[in-house]
Amino acid sequence: MPKSTLAALIVAAGYSSRMHDFKPLLPLGQKSALERLIQTYQAHGIEHIYVVIGYQKEVIIEALKDFNVHIVYNEAYDTGMFSSIQKGLQAMHERVEAFYMHPVDIPLVKVETLERLYEAYKCEGKGVIYPTFLGRKGHPPLIATKYKAQILSSNGEGGLKKVLEAFENDALHVKVCEQSILMDMDKKADYEALKVYEAQCVPNEKECLAIMESCDVEEPIIKHCQAVGQMVLRLLAENNLDFDTHTLLAAALVHDIARKEKNHAFVGAQKLRAMGYESIACLIETHMDIEVDVDAPLSANEVLFLADKLVNEDEVCGFEKRFEKAYKKCEGNLDAQNNIAKRLNATKAIIAKIQSLTCKEFSYG
Repeated sequence: MPKSTLAALIVAAGYSSRMHDFKPLLPLGQKSALERLIQTYQAHGIEHIYVVIGYQKEVIIEALKDFNVHIVYNEAYDTGMFSSIQKGLQAMHERVEAFYMHPVDIPLVKVETLERLYEAYKCEGKGVIYPTFLGRKGHPPLIATKYKAQILSSNGEGGLKKVLEAFENDALHVKVCEQSILMDMDKKADYEALKVYEAQCVPNEKECLAIMESCDVEEPIIKHCQAVGQMVLRLLAENNLDFDTHTLLAAALVHDIARKEKNHAFVGAQKLRAMGYESIACLIETHMDIEVDVDAPLSANEVLFLADKLVNEDEVCGFEKRFEKAYKKCEGNLDAQNNIAKRLNATKAIIAKIQSLTCKEFSYG
């Protein structure tokens, strides 16, 4: 099924009464919420984008004058969102086979999420595809237009959710790794949280967990990564190290995403690159083996490497105990023991850098 038969239905007609500001045009980065959504769907390859407007219609029309979208005016916008959905559906071209239903106040959904929904719709043949994040259903659902008549004939009681409940046997829930599918901006605090999320550029702790689960990483490995994440935070705080906490923590929480695979540091980095997380990938690549330049400043890669060497499974053990266990495990394998020796020397060199910076004894031996 080609994307040329898909549409996006963006509902931007309401009063924004709880926000006390006009949500469609609130800035997120360099663009408004509405512009972000439109450009996301364009990047996804959607040609048919319908924007349903109502309150402050002239302002939105002016804001969208340079965008190639269908603007649909809902005269009854004051009756609620469902009337805008119906109005948008009435205006939709006959060749559209399915549409994403997207309220404008959930503006930071990513192209990767839309791609997952599209692939599931194309491959599974279900009529309603919902994105879920750690078990919670979010937006946008992808809905087949075979249900157009039922939506248009509804009296609106219970909204779109009530209409779609009748088709649960034809629905599919698709796991995605972006918390943004749940993040609306009903209130000022929600908007402030969205701005923080938009500026972060790396997955948060919940998203890291979702990424690991989506790659079928086993629970003991997830717990190890979480313990390494806590060690990263301790190293930064106790030694007053000036690195980007969000990036380093995210890298720690997913560093063993490919542990069951050969050359897992490289494979894991490639997985994260494919998801668009280059900064994390660069850190993960060296968490197993690293070349330490003793004359260079301490690096974020070295901090992650060290944190990993201070944790055995999900317990802090100190590097000497961990390396002692590794030597015994590889007894008789000279190549493996040589690699362990290199890692031990790298660990000691990184600790020496930290001691030089802090002028105190390193506390994890």
